[in-house]
Amino acid sequence: MDDKFWTALESLGRHRLPTLADVDPDGDTTLRSEAVDRMVRELEGSHLARLRGAEHKAIATLLAWGLRCRADRDLQIAFSGD
Repeated sequence: MDDKFWTALESLGRHRLPTLADVDPDGDTTLRSEAVDRMVRELEGSHLARLRGAEHKAIATLLAWGLRCRADRDLQIAFSGD
């Protein structure tokens, strides 16, 4: 994962986004149905307007992927750590 993701997570508040805060930066993490639902709710409740530039784009893209995964339960979101 890149620094834009972690910077955005810090800007929005890790405590407000516990699903994403649990992503392992050094390992692999996969979000499926319930975890994707939680992530989307957490992101929709966040103040994305606080983010600028690349950080906003990274989180907006992640939210869009989450919404797509909610519509198609066969999809999942996978994070690969360093």
